[in-house]
Amino acid sequence: MSEVRVYSVTWGLCFLLLLTLVSCQEKRLDRFEREALDYTLRNCPHRLDPITTLDSVVFHNDGTLDYIYYYTVNLDSQMIETFRKKSDDIAEITLRNVRNNIDLKAVKESGLNIIYLYRDSLTGKTIQTFRFTKEQYQ
Repeated sequence: MSEVRVYSVTWGLCFLLLLTLVSCQEKRLDRFEREALDYTLRNCPHRLDPITTLDSVVFHNDGTLDYIYYYTVNLDSQMIETFRKKSDDIAEITLRNVRNNIDLKAVKESGLNIIYLYRDSLTGKTIQTFRFTKEQYQ
């Protein structure tokens, strides 16, 4: 009888611990959503250089785990083609920056996908998207 009771108590504690961990993760994801919206409202659009503007930072706690930076770039068609041709080099540099970015510590610890999406300022069409998973930036 006491073995069954110990087993039940142990199982109950494990269930509560699991529930607590899931609850904490959910709250953390809600916080990321709120903070991304707050950052966007306070700081965007933000011109980073003569051709690049950060339009927004977005995270929706909808299960996708995508933390997205939306940029517009003011480039002519030749520069857009060069941007695309150099995308592997740009991705490598961007990934290095993600790995070293202290501001993304909590995002990375949560295993979110970090996405940088660049759109043409004239057409609004996506020029390039860089998506980094937990396995890539760790």
